[in-house]
Amino acid sequence: MIQALLAALLAQTASAAPAAADAEAWRLWTAIQPEWETWASAATTFRRDGADPGPWGAVHVGSERFELLTPTDFPNLRHVVRGHMVPMTDPLLGAQQLVEVRLNSVTYDFIRAHGLYTVDGQRRAVAAGQVTFPVGSIQLKAGWRPIPAGRRRDYHTLTVRSADGSTRLYGLVAFNFAAKTDGGWLWASFEHVDARNDAGNAGGAWKHYRLMGTQTAYVDAVGQPVHLGNADLEAGLGETASCMTCHARATIGIAGMPERLPIFAPAATGIRRGYIGTPDPAWFGNPDELGNWHVSYAPLDFVWSLSQAAEHAAGAESGADGDQR
Repeated sequence: MIQALLAALLAQTASAAPAAADAEAWRLWTAIQPEWETWASAATTFRRDGADPGPWGAVHVGSERFELLTPTDFPNLRHVVRGHMVPMTDPLLGAQQLVEVRLNSVTYDFIRAHGLYTVDGQRRAVAAGQVTFPVGSIQLKAGWRPIPAGRRRDYHTLTVRSADGSTRLYGLVAFNFAAKTDGGWLWASFEHVDARNDAGNAGGAWKHYRLMGTQTAYVDAVGQPVHLGNADLEAGLGETASCMTCHARATIGIAGMPERLPIFAPAATGIRRGYIGTPDPAWFGNPDELGNWHVSYAPLDFVWSLSQAAEHAAGAESGADGDQR
């Protein structure tokens, strides 16, 4: 039998009615906008030295807020390689896209309370039981691109100052979030649109943003995979984008396995493919000859930002046997 960790992940397929999910997404979007830029960034939550990031009130977000920038000015550019989150050596030149990941206080406090800011802590947590974030947890990913000064009024904007003192104006072009509700996780994707196609329900620059879709299930009422992807943040994935299926692969390797499942599916060089539909149990483990299930990758409740955790807590070392000392 599949262990409870995997069974719980596969059970999260109940779907809210599309209209209800969309309405909730708009409600959350409206509530998030005044404050999300004060939330903790993934970079300050998952410190590279594995240290406790400190209480919520002590969080200070600086230039390290971005996931995609030059390593000289913003040194937290990372991606998954062979199961590990590692620094990138060839960032986008000229920072034509900035991406940041933010966590609200409910998410942040849960991560601290359970020691999930290190790989060791995550392994201890899954060994003790299922990692389940509380209702009210929200994580988001925001994408920014350079815009001309003349378009400032049409965008929510950000001015970035480089090490040489020069500045550059960026506009918010993409905004995805996942929110833990009473009915489970809700994913929503928003994009900026031109003023003449405005579809928002807020004033000022926010009226130029529209909801591209929501997702609360792997498949629809007739069993077809649900697709949801942001044209900017998931560019190139096309019909292989599914927020929920992708996030189902947010895991921690156990029994000597590499730390993480890869984000993208195998594909030809230069092609990006995601995962859609109900997760394959074989991603997470397999049965032995007696039918006993052995888990190789334990789910982390759909929270991909946990993959940025350092291996060990600050000052800890790992011996050859993998024990902390």
